[in-house]
Amino acid sequence: MHPRPLLPRLALCTALLAGSASAQITEPGLPVPLPVTPDALWEGAIGLIATYRPEYQGATERIVKLKPVVFLRYGRFTVSSGGSGFGTRRAGDIGRGLSLSVHEGDRARVSLGLRYDGGRDEAESGALAGLGDIRPTLRARLAANVALEGPWRLGASWSVDAFGRGGGSYSELSTGWEQTVLPATVLTLSGNLSLADGRYMQTYYGVSEAQAANTAYPVYEPDAGLREITLTVGLRHRLSREWILVGGLGLSRLLGPAAASPLTISPSGWGVNAGAVWRF
Repeated sequence: MHPRPLLPRLALCTALLAGSASAQITEPGLPVPLPVTPDALWEGAIGLIATYRPEYQGATERIVKLKPVVFLRYGRFTVSSGGSGFGTRRAGDIGRGLSLSVHEGDRARVSLGLRYDGGRDEAESGALAGLGDIRPTLRARLAANVALEGPWRLGASWSVDAFGRGGGSYSELSTGWEQTVLPATVLTLSGNLSLADGRYMQTYYGVSEAQAANTAYPVYEPDAGLREITLTVGLRHRLSREWILVGGLGLSRLLGPAAASPLTISPSGWGVNAGAVWRF
């Protein structure tokens, strides 16, 4: 599916990456807010994350992926390739892609964003052969996050295929908890519930008559409904002022029309990841 001296500041960064192109099994924990000084406009991080996950959401075969992650922020603008897992000086979700924060209150934050959706390649898995590729597109995203009392946070987002390439739209509701368990180590817990419209479901989980003719799958036309629920546990350990080690375990369960799809071999899935991030 946002002029003052330009002095770089340090930020805590992490990235928990797993799942398929349409959904991530392991969403990272929530960031720890650090003080923001008037001249602290720039911050950034780069890292490398290894992930062990299913070939696609609902598959039983697994793959290992090694992915670089990048994060840059200038004022209210952020660019990120690693999802919302960067623990930065500011609280709130950081979505993948380009984001603009349109409201930043004491407890609430609202952002608008653009996110690249790579679609799906039928060559990713033998189970997808004959279904054809899902074309890449650009998604427009609206997100809101609210900080509750203590270490809890709630979030909601809506993402839509901006180019109308069959990606449809989906929404997500999330909650997260974060606690320092050792002087240099933070434990995070997060949960996510997603639902999608009929067009998204048909594209990722449906089987058209033409696809059925090319495969052994029966025709399947899913309706809009719940898509997935996920639970993630993550750790972030600070080695130094510049280096952070990260790791996580994510559990997921496909729901509703997604779980009933003939493409879903296993509705339950899991993924693990680990990596290092250098902040600047």
